[in-house]
Amino acid sequence: MEEASPELYKTMQKILHDFKKGNAMELRLTANELIKKAVKNNSKIMAEQSIAAYVLHKILTKEHIIKSKAWPRNRAKIVENLEKMVLCLRRGQQKEFTKMLARLHSKLERIDSYFGRFVQSLLDKARVKYASDAYFMGTSLGQAAELLGADKKTLLAYIGATRLYDKEAIRKGIAERVRELKKALGD
Repeated sequence: MEEASPELYKTMQKILHDFKKGNAMELRLTANELIKKAVKNNSKIMAEQSIAAYVLHKILTKEHIIKSKAWPRNRAKIVENLEKMVLCLRRGQQKEFTKMLARLHSKLERIDSYFGRFVQSLLDKARVKYASDAYFMGTSLGQAAELLGADKKTLLAYIGATRLYDKEAIRKGIAERVRELKKALGD
């Protein structure tokens, strides 16, 4: 199990603050930064944090959700869960934090299922989206799928449907991909 770090705590505080304030775009930026750090550190917990931040961002952008009568109650439960997660990290309770993160994902899954208008859930979409980002940062397809908990077949279809591969005309070797990964991560 990965060690609780001050960075995880600080990031969780930011996610809580931005969600409370309704800062959807800040949550999106946090999610994007977290996926880079997750790939760099091969950190499943940071990857899961990035998924949570992204899904919270998406929920806040769905007017039919935030304008519903059920939203204040659901929002309060999410805030309560996020606050408990911050407290767990502050106390160094990594195992409990991981359980709380899984519960948050379940709560978000239920909200999406209740309010959702699409067959594929926001959580599944987030996993595939960020797994493809990890892949384009230089991880292998298998590692990207495992890190984000994405289905390989769905991930492969998503990557095939994007145009990102068009930018890479000639196949790059591993050394070139590692250099690009380090550059993308600011090393």
